[in-house]
This record gives sequence, structure tokens and C-alpha cells, in this order.
Amino acid sequence: MYQWASRYTAGDTAAAEDLTHDVFLRLFERLPELDTDDIGSWLYRVTAHRALSLLRTRRVWMTKILAVLMNGGSASAGDGVLEAREGARQAIAALAKLPPQERAVACMRFLDDKSQHEIAKILDLSEGYVSKLLARAVARLRGSGLGVAE
Repeated sequence: MYQWASRYTAGDTAAAEDLTHDVFLRLFERLPELDTDDIGSWLYRVTAHRALSLLRTRRVWMTKILAVLMNGGSASAGDGVLEAREGARQAIAALAKLPPQERAVACMRFLDDKSQHEIAKILDLSEGYVSKLLARAVARLRGSGLGVAE
């Protein structure tokens, strides 16, 4: 199963491990209802379905990152696949370099569409401090060459 998962995730070992783990948990839940002769095909089918779902989720997430962080808030429709992937890598690397609180606030604001008020409530911070963290994150992201719209 791990080999199947690894193929589907293009060699991403962490994703393959997570996928394998999820499939085994699902197997444990469904084991009483499964015929022992069908377990192999069931494992293959569930691994394939979970992998496809993971890949769809990743694609949506990458598109959202590009739309929010690249070119002042919109990804160029004319970009090729390689340029889009490189842009996503650049955006993810820039996010990873942010201090943890700034990263959390930036992700909640730009990727989860949370308001500063909601972020403050969720993180138990003042709205003023959230505003300060967001401004710092935006400045750092722009310093990395990303066009971020506040």
C-alpha cells in the first residue's frame, strides 16, 4: 500500500505515509463488513480514491496560494504550469520563513478568509496585535518578492 501511495503522491514520503495511515484506519473501521477475499482490491481502491482526493485538495490549495500571494493578489491566467509551480514554491517558501505567529495570522487572513476580528478571537490576541502581525507578515512577504494585497 505504501508503494501505491508513493506512486500516487509522486514520491512524497510524508504524504504517502499519511495516506497509508488513513487507509489502514479506514480498513480497521470497515474490517467487520469486508470479505477477506476482497481486502486486497478494497485496499487498492480506497488508496486510489484517497490519493486522488489528496491531489485535488493540494491543487485547490496551491491555486489559492497563487491567487492570494502572487502578482498583487491574482495569478496570471497565461502562466504555464512550470511557472505556476515555481510561483507556488516561492510563495510557500516565503510563508515558511515567517515567524510562527505571523505565519498563522497571514494564513488565516489570506487563505482562510478570516477577518482580523475573527483571528484575534481564535488566537486570543488583541485586534491591534493581530493588525501589527499581519502588517509585518505582509511586509516580509513583499520583501520576498510577492505581491500581497492587504
